[in-house]
Formats: sequence, structure tokens, C-alpha cells
Amino acid sequence: MKTFIYFVLLIISISYANEQKTAVEQDNARVSIYLHPFSTYVSIRSIPYGEAMLYLTAEVPFSLSNSLIIRPSLFNSKDVRRDIFRLGSDIGFRHHLFRNGEGLYLQGQIGIFYYKHNIYVYDDQLGFEDFFHFYKAPRKTLWLDVMGYVGYSLKFSRVSIFTDIGIGKVMGMSVKNGHLWPDMNLAIGIPF
Repeated sequence: MKTFIYFVLLIISISYANEQKTAVEQDNARVSIYLHPFSTYVSIRSIPYGEAMLYLTAEVPFSLSNSLIIRPSLFNSKDVRRDIFRLGSDIGFRHHLFRNGEGLYLQGQIGIFYYKHNIYVYDDQLGFEDFFHFYKAPRKTLWLDVMGYVGYSLKFSRVSIFTDIGIGKVMGMSVKNGHLWPDMNLAIGIPF
């Protein structure tokens, strides 16, 4: 009889462990939309100064190893010296090294943005009567970037978190050879 009871308890514990593993895998395979709290905080604090920023990340898992990453962003800033507008999105691929949908990952992404930058310049070639005359020096371009990241993610039933650090190259019509661009992210998301 004791052997039978041990056998039943063993089957129950194995079933419970399998159920827990299945629940974790289901949590890790859900689509998540992330907010970036630092950029959101800066954006809210900057509203009175004529700035706006929106930075989101969407993670769409293909499997527990690989996910599609979509990262739309908007930046708009106006003050007495400059006027900057940037709108676009990155799209990338995230690979979880331990193949469980969370933990250490590598990510590559490509972005394309419309970028407009007006700088207000003082014209000192004008006469004394136009001493306070300023004009706009506009620059419109496409901003292209190629980025690589290493990061870590945690996923729970109601919240997902990731942080990563990356570096890449920014290119555009106004940047001849491109330049290196560092990036760091911390994001908190809601799985659906």
C-alpha cells in the first residue's frame, strides 16, 4: 500500500511540475507591449517646455527562442534656438539564448526615421537696423540606423521587464560615413 501511495504522489508531483512549466511557457510566448519609463518621465516633465517623446517596444514571439521586435518612436522639441522632429520605427529580431522566452538575449534591429532639424541662426551680415534678425537653417533627412544589443528579460503572468545595452551605426543623407550611436533601454510591459 505504501508503494502505491508513493507512486500516486510521484505522478501528482510530476503532473504539477509539467503544469507549472506549461504555464511559464505560455506566459513567455505572449505578445508584450513595453513602455520605457525614463523616456516617458522625461516626456511628461518636458510638456510645458514644448517637447514630446513617445518610445514603445512591441515583442511578438515566434517561439520561445525568437521574437519580432517593433520599436516606434516620436520626438518633437521646440525652443528659441532649434526645432527638432523625428518620427519612425525600428524593426528587429530578438534571440533568447536559453530558448525559454526570457533571460539573456541578443538582438539586432534596423530603423528608419524622418528627421527634421531647424536651427535658428543669427545673421551678422545684415546692417545695424536688422541686428536682431534670425533665420532658420533647415535640415531634412532620412535617419537610418543598424543596432546590436545584449539584454536580459523577465516575464511574469501580468508584467514583463527587459533591459539592454547596444551600439550601432547611424546613417543618413546628412551623415556621410555614419557615426557610432550607443543606446540603453529599460522597459516595463504588459503581456496580452
